[in-house]
Amino acid sequence: MARIGLTREMLADPASRVAVEMHHLLFETLAGEERPAISFHMRTSASMRCEDFGPLGLTIKSAPTLRRSFERLDRYARLYNPYSTFSLADRGSEYWWINHTAATGNDGVRLSNEAALGTFVSLWRDANGDEFNPKRVQFTHQPVGDLKPLEDHFRCPVMHGADVDAIIMHPQDVDRPNRVGDQHIWKFLREHLEEILRATEPDRIDREVVIQVASTLSDGVPKLDEVACHLGMGSRTLQRRLADLGHSYQSLVDEARREVALKLVSEGRHSLVEVAFLTGFSEQSSFTRAFKRWSGKTPRSYRGKAPGMAAIHS
Repeated sequence: MARIGLTREMLADPASRVAVEMHHLLFETLAGEERPAISFHMRTSASMRCEDFGPLGLTIKSAPTLRRSFERLDRYARLYNPYSTFSLADRGSEYWWINHTAATGNDGVRLSNEAALGTFVSLWRDANGDEFNPKRVQFTHQPVGDLKPLEDHFRCPVMHGADVDAIIMHPQDVDRPNRVGDQHIWKFLREHLEEILRATEPDRIDREVVIQVASTLSDGVPKLDEVACHLGMGSRTLQRRLADLGHSYQSLVDEARREVALKLVSEGRHSLVEVAFLTGFSEQSSFTRAFKRWSGKTPRSYRGKAPGMAAIHS
């Protein structure tokens, strides 16, 4: 760290970012100490767990299957890796998780790309089970060091000199259930919402919309036509029926977020970053502003005053 000018003070604030050029230089410097058996980046990747990555980790871990994890990842991956762009490609008998950022430049860039794919595999194993192994992994660059550390981590053939950087997977692995799917979270939330919302106003379409939106928030706020389809009507019909009750679709989205947020924050079982994710916010700052509008308090203050929270935190 000292050799490249990276100080502990620069790392003290978790919200601060290290310039990507400095990150690559750190990798290149570390590689110089280990050649030819470069393995520091795979050791680091192997140590990663979903809880280390806030909403990104929860995105992966709480999805019912890896396929659903991939569908959500583009919302949050750039919070932790703004340098690279990833996507899932269905190639018939294979699924490819592709890094679209070419490893041009120095060995630090190349090792960083290897570490990025290595980290994804570790997070998928954490969510899906340690037996998850890719079919193969490939990189556009030529080998920087020995292949053994890469093969030991990925547990599959590793190729260099390919057209794109990618993790190639078997279809059956993509659709295998994750160990902790969000159906458990949303079953709890849905039952809670149905209880508190239908107790006083049963069978109202606005309450049905709130429940449906709340049940899918971790995938992002659903579109109006998606909710209308679930309720068995057209989007214009739904808008007209909501207007007759004095509501707009957006006002009910806000209500669903409010109900879920108040419940999760008072429960205290999830971090505030995770609650922001579960209520469909991509940034905690936006969630904090919305929560203060809903409750008159910040999430942290509200949690501290919730019944039983003092005992939990003491």
